[in-house]
Amino acid sequence: MPLRPQALQAATMALAAATCLPAHAQDLIDRLGLGGDFREVYESSRHPVFGLDRPSQDDRFLHRLQLHSDIRFGTTSRAYVELVSGRTSGWGGAPAGTQDDSLDILQAFAETRFTPGGQPLDLRAGRQELSFGSSRLVSVREGPNVRRSFDGVRGTWTLAGPMRADVFAVRPVAPRVGSFNDRSSDAEAFWGAYLADIPTALSGMRADIYYLGLNRANAGFADGRAQERRHTVGARLFGKTGAADWNFEGAWQFGRFGTADIRAWTLSSDSGYTAAALPLRPRFGLKADAISGDRRAGDGRLGTFNALYPKLPYFSEANVAAPANLLDLQPNITVSPRSDLQFNLGWNGLWKQARADAFYAPPLVAVAGTAGLGSRYIGQQWVVSGSWAATKRVAVGANYVHFQPGAALRGVGGRAGDFLNLTVHVKF
Repeated sequence: MPLRPQALQAATMALAAATCLPAHAQDLIDRLGLGGDFREVYESSRHPVFGLDRPSQDDRFLHRLQLHSDIRFGTTSRAYVELVSGRTSGWGGAPAGTQDDSLDILQAFAETRFTPGGQPLDLRAGRQELSFGSSRLVSVREGPNVRRSFDGVRGTWTLAGPMRADVFAVRPVAPRVGSFNDRSSDAEAFWGAYLADIPTALSGMRADIYYLGLNRANAGFADGRAQERRHTVGARLFGKTGAADWNFEGAWQFGRFGTADIRAWTLSSDSGYTAAALPLRPRFGLKADAISGDRRAGDGRLGTFNALYPKLPYFSEANVAAPANLLDLQPNITVSPRSDLQFNLGWNGLWKQARADAFYAPPLVAVAGTAGLGSRYIGQQWVVSGSWAATKRVAVGANYVHFQPGAALRGVGGRAGDFLNLTVHVKF
């Protein structure tokens, strides 16, 4: 069952205080690990979200510093605390708490290990990050200054080989502008089970299966606003053999949205072929998504898929669309002049899966006036990116995206635009 937010907040604060140990307890500590990372990002955006967002031109810097302490007690227990400071410069308007959070607790948990049947079982309680599979449905949300975290409990049981099982019950943390004021949401509860890295009979292929539950108050879709209680069951097949690699995932959702039934689905793929014998070792890739939308408003059934807590940005660094009511096709090519240097070029076409449903802007906002239009074509984007692992601790990245709206958005003011970002990430 979902946990009460007051209890989760109290446990998180207690864990943070517990790391300030008195002198007589210091001899219990076998190892104290300290570290962190610093990220600096420059972003320039013209007509963001196909011109449907404001301001129309935004040039800004994002500054992020994370510091952590990992205290080990023997070989079975640990306490982990991570602080985050996210600030902005040049932001047009008032930045959200995910971008401007002066100083707060990103993670603060206690963890202990048991070995039933000789297999490690780790139990964790407190504030923590979650990421499963390909991060299509549960991710840390790396794009903004403040990564996504949850308050709650989690158990991870490592089984034979790399196979492992996770069970969790948490509430998402809502970053707020200010210092030490982030709180877990009393309007959302998230729970589930995820079985990862299951061996299959096919060489080079492994599988994940999962169940994810969500309870969300006052959820909004083109069909209106209501209480959302949604259940997701899904599976992922992934692997590599020779020059080919693949990653396929499908999920089905059911539950209730107010008095309506939820019936939604998604199918996603990311496959490629690496021609290692050719210059620059090109990988020819193809990404594709089919994500359901609502076929008829007010019919007692909601067909819009909810991607829950996905990686953001999702389709490109420009973050032009949320993964709801979408058909997506993205052929791309990646070249590697050196082992530490990569470049990627891709084209991305976007269509509405259901014409009657709306276009959803990030994170999951139905854009007024986009439901029921004659065209499904949302638009397209060209993506160019590069990454350089300068050292083991320093990474540099760049992304450029040019996007153009289709007929489904031009009628509500959609405009062509551009996005550029430059990132330097240092770990220490």
